Amino acid sequence: MGINDVPRHPVSRQRLEQALGDKADHVQRRFEDVYHHEYPLREMLSELGHELLDHVAARSVSDPDLQEERTRLALTTAAESLLGVLELGCCPGGDWEIPFPLTRTRFSSEEKDFDEMRDATDTVTARTWVEAFHICVASGLVRDWERALGLLLRKDYAPMLHKNLPYAQRDSISDPADLAHMDALCGYLTPSSGHLPRDWPQVTLCKPSIDERLDAALALDAAEATSPDQRLLRVLLRDDQAAFERALHQRLEEHRVGVGADPAPRSLMPLGAIALTALAVQAHDWNLRIKSGYLPACLLNAPAPAAS
Repeated sequence: MGINDVPRHPVSRQRLEQALGDKADHVQRRFEDVYHHEYPLREMLSELGHELLDHVAARSVSDPDLQEERTRLALTTAAESLLGVLELGCCPGGDWEIPFPLTRTRFSSEEKDFDEMRDATDTVTARTWVEAFHICVASGLVRDWERALGLLLRKDYAPMLHKNLPYAQRDSISDPADLAHMDALCGYLTPSSGHLPRDWPQVTLCKPSIDERLDAALALDAAEATSPDQRLLRVLLRDDQAAFERALHQRLEEHRVGVGADPAPRSLMPLGAIALTALAVQAHDWNLRIKSGYLPACLLNAPAPAAS
């Protein structure tokens, strides 16, 4: 084990076994909760996304490279679920469609009405956006350029959150540090050169310019953004590989120590650290020397997502 290697913490066998099993059947049962038992749709999507992350992380114990197709399908379905939470929160009255690759099914506004006040128990904020960004980058879903997901995150959902969700009935007040965090991550989403599909970028992640990185860093400082992932992002914006590797090593060590006595399986995959490391690899073009079970190489290089 090299000096830059950070081993993962243990998770109990009971927790791992609970997270394994046939998740396709589980997804179907969650569908039925919404269709037949009036379970709040957005709440179900959030729960399902995190349950599938537990499943993927549990499978990573025996499949650390996440090579099995069902594992990747579960990860992509988790990303679709958490992105759906953001979409429904920002545009509750619009047309929507949420694919579930694991079961090859879809939820859409054509078959299910979404009542914002009935089908959600809270509102989305910039923190919801950041969570969706993290899993979209880590899963590779953001690279699906034909769906313009990066453009939706950057040009639609982020501005709506700054305006306290003008199309929603529920008020949304985001923490200034979360807004600065969201804005800094927006800089890594490639902008469009125009409004037509032919103008959509096929390379969906980019390295922000020097001025953009400086502005983002100053905004994070002004907002007193001090969460572990915000601190790591602040270092990434310096565009200094050695400094980032030191900060990443510290971030993973702190995560390992701070997971608590009986952590959930998804704690084995810290998505914030994974997503920021993926940006370091893909946008900053770094060949990082740090290795860790917390950072599956296949997620850092992010192949195209499993087919929807």
